[in-house]
Amino acid sequence: MYSEDPYTATKSRYECVECLHRVTTEETLGACPECGGRVKNVAVPRE
Repeated sequence: MYSEDPYTATKSRYECVECLHRVTTEETLGACPECGGRVKNVAVPRE
C-alpha cells in the first residue's frame, strides 16, 4: 500500500514562456535561470 499519494507531485516542473527552457526543482522558481523570463509550473494539471 502507498504511504504517499502517487499522483501528488513532489517536485515542480517549470517551463519558461519565453525560451521554453524546463527546470525540475523542489523550490519555487520565480524566473528562468537561462534568460530571466517568466516561468509557469507545468506539473500542475490544467483543464
